[in-house]
Amino acid sequence: MNLSPHFSLEEMLHSDTAEKKKIENRINAVEVNNLVRLCTKVLEPLREHFGVPIKINSAFRCQALNAAVGGAKNSYHTKGRAVDIPMHPGWLAYIRDHLPHVELINEGSWIHVAL
Repeated sequence: MNLSPHFSLEEMLHSDTAEKKKIENRINAVEVNNLVRLCTKVLEPLREHFGVPIKINSAFRCQALNAAVGGAKNSYHTKGRAVDIPMHPGWLAYIRDHLPHVELINEGSWIHVAL
């Protein structure tokens, strides 16, 4: 299922940790809608501006998966409202200055952005 022209539900649910620990990363309709908003308001405009594909490091996490990766108890990831993407020159500043967000964190090798 595509959430936007360049992002699928499958990639937003994928987790190596979930696979290793056999955690079913279940999502509901509200969380899917949140991911659609994240894709259309942040990821698609970022991809369009820079003209390069964006790899998703982590997006939606069910509570069990979030706990397994050591995520914050009330993480936006558990609501389908956050994504972690690789650090790329200019991306952090572009998101900060031009795209909607409620959280924007430089994690060193990746960017955490929540909407």
